[in-house]
Amino acid sequence: MRASRFPERGLGTGNAFDEVYRQFDRIGGTHRVVCDEVDQLEDANTLLDELPRARANGHITDAKVGVIGISNDYTFRQTLSPKVKDTLMETEISVSPYDAAALRTMLEHRADRAVVDEACDTSAIAKAAALAAQDMGNAPQALDLLRVGAELAEQHGEAPVTDAHIETARERVQRGRVATVIRDQTEHAQYILEAIGNLQTSGEVPARSKEIQRTYERVAESHAASPLSTLKRIQDHLSDLYMLGFLRRHEQNKGLSGGQYYEYELDLDPAIVLETRTEVAEHA
Repeated sequence: MRASRFPERGLGTGNAFDEVYRQFDRIGGTHRVVCDEVDQLEDANTLLDELPRARANGHITDAKVGVIGISNDYTFRQTLSPKVKDTLMETEISVSPYDAAALRTMLEHRADRAVVDEACDTSAIAKAAALAAQDMGNAPQALDLLRVGAELAEQHGEAPVTDAHIETARERVQRGRVATVIRDQTEHAQYILEAIGNLQTSGEVPARSKEIQRTYERVAESHAASPLSTLKRIQDHLSDLYMLGFLRRHEQNKGLSGGQYYEYELDLDPAIVLETRTEVAEHA
């Protein structure tokens, strides 16, 4: 028995589960379904309720199923329905960030296969591991630092890869990561970031939401877009961008005469914001 032919117009959720169950029973034994970044599922409740109950509900008879969910969001389980929590009877395993020694071992293993002999200083590997450990403590970041450092050395015809290449790589990787997150924001959130970037470049921050609104309207119009019509909408976006870590927010209280209000400024390099917005506009 082979997997059923995938229909040209796709499968409904029920059809997809039925096919998965047929394959589980065909293979038999115990299956572990691993969902990396499980918090990104649009409807995690359905999947996490359906699979663990498959045998009890008679969908499979010759197999057993378990689910492993991987997430960096420690609050994810709080979003699950009570029914799903009862179904899972979950056990949480917390994985701490890698330290510099562990990251260095990983990088040495990769470099041994990806880089020709003597093309990378051992100190550069240690530098990449230490920088990644200080920041997020994850392997992909350390690998990015080493990869970009090697690319920089190759572009300039230099060998071996040194600490200086890794330092330059850190700046490039950080800029790339921030730029990607900016691109992920909505159109008007990006216009607001561009507006604050302009204000910050000209030394006009921290700025109140009304001041940001005026600059934002000019930015939106320059991109041939209709600005959001109310200050409340702008303030909602400012609050969201603050929560996401893009902005610093300063609370001001002028008493009975001036009232209480917030002022905002970017919590990242305005040059990255403006460069990213220019690139997005050029490719729009």
